[in-house]
Amino acid sequence: MGLQLRKMLDLLVHASQCQCRSSLCQYPNCRKVKGLFRHGMQCGTRASGGCAVCKKMWYLLQLHARACKESKCHVPRCRDLKEHLRRLQQHSDSRRRAAVMEMMRQRAAEVAGEVAGNVE
Repeated sequence: MGLQLRKMLDLLVHASQCQCRSSLCQYPNCRKVKGLFRHGMQCGTRASGGCAVCKKMWYLLQLHARACKESKCHVPRCRDLKEHLRRLQQHSDSRRRAAVMEMMRQRAAEVAGEVAGNVE
C-alpha cells in the first residue's frame, strides 16, 4: 500500500475519533475528513447515484475495513463493511467447496465407470 494511501487511512481513523472542534488539531486535514463524514450522512445523491465524493469515501472506508482488526472501530460503517466482507468470503468459500465436491463426484463416477468396464 502506498505511503499516501496509508496516511489517508490513518487520517480516517484519527478523524473518526478526534474530539477537536477547532483548527488546532495536530492532523491538518482532520476537519476535511470530518467534512467528508458529514457529506456522506447528508448527501442525497450517494455513491450509488454517482456522487464522486461519496464514491471516494466508500473506497477509503472499504480499504480501511479490509485491514481493520478492531472489534469496536469508530470509523463510520467499518463494522458493517467487515460483516459484508465476511459474508462475501463465506459465500466464496461455499462455492469453492461445492465445486470441489462436484469435481470429486464426477471423478468418482468416472472411476466407477472404468472399473465396471474392466469387470465385464
